[in-house]
Amino acid sequence: MKDFSNYWNALSFAFEKYGNLTRKSKEIPYIIHPIRITSILRAVGFDEFENEDLMIAALFHDLVEDTDTKLNEIENKFGEKVALIVAELTKPEGANGRKKDQWLENFINDSEEARIIKMADRIDNLLEMVDDWTIEKQISYVEQAKIILKSCGDSNKQLAKKLEALINSLLERLLNK
Repeated sequence: MKDFSNYWNALSFAFEKYGNLTRKSKEIPYIIHPIRITSILRAVGFDEFENEDLMIAALFHDLVEDTDTKLNEIENKFGEKVALIVAELTKPEGANGRKKDQWLENFINDSEEARIIKMADRIDNLLEMVDDWTIEKQISYVEQAKIILKSCGDSNKQLAKKLEALINSLLERLLNK
């Protein structure tokens, strides 16, 4: 059996770094989000043994963006590959509106791992999307998911199918409100 300690160390590191952060949409600890992403990844066949870097990067995907964690700290503790995936997933400063759309479109050029995590991330975010957003904001967020599906969908057919079904379901609901 493969060593599992690196993943456990990563999980502990994520708990420490996300600390007392909560999700914007709900008052739940932020760490729940990356844990749910790893659950989504497990549901489509990935695991901490065969896909350790992927699963660790999923735990860390928002660390650089939302905490004081630096990429070199991730690289020193968990390796260059994990840090590179996290770098791909870190939204550049000022990437809003059309710039964010362009960043999402460019995922087509990123690693398969980053594209897989990005789809799982958006699936989880869509499932948690709250009704206190305006209809326009919700529709815009779902429309961005279409960009993610287009740029990342070829990296995992199961995730792409789930993301597409979720997009269609949400748009139908939102457009009929």
